[in-house]
Amino acid sequence: MAPRVALRSPMRRDAAEMWRLARKSVDPNSPYSYLMLEEYFSDTCAVAELDDEMVGFVTGFRPFSHPETLFIWQIAVDESTQGMGIAGQLLDHVVKRPHVPRLRYLEATVTPSNEQSIRLFRGFARRWETECVEEELFADSDFPDDTSDNHEAEVRFRIGAL
Repeated sequence: MAPRVALRSPMRRDAAEMWRLARKSVDPNSPYSYLMLEEYFSDTCAVAELDDEMVGFVTGFRPFSHPETLFIWQIAVDESTQGMGIAGQLLDHVVKRPHVPRLRYLEATVTPSNEQSIRLFRGFARRWETECVEEELFADSDFPDDTSDNHEAEVRFRIGAL
């Protein structure tokens, strides 16, 4: 059974902790980016707290050219609470928000080796009883050769209609 976590929109004071959590669990963006996401996209982002401590977050935005879609930029859960269903709770929370009207699709990109995220997004589609279409969006050759991590391809998950 998933623990009861407090889910809410991020605030300015959360941005630094989001960056710290990202550094431990996903490819982090700059600290500035978490401030910008909190400032301009807080309606489509959320943090999860357990005992007043941040244990996860999701960041997303609605592309201007596809306002019916919520693109999930990042989702991170602290290692100590992984496997408790917090990531799924975060996704459900941002999709169900009443101030995110006309939402029909959820999208994200995932590398083929990221089995946790693949299970997360396929599970979301099952919970919402809708289709999940997976297609390569960016080939590994689309990324610069001089990146230190030799980036994998990115597969787009398009889930909906919600």
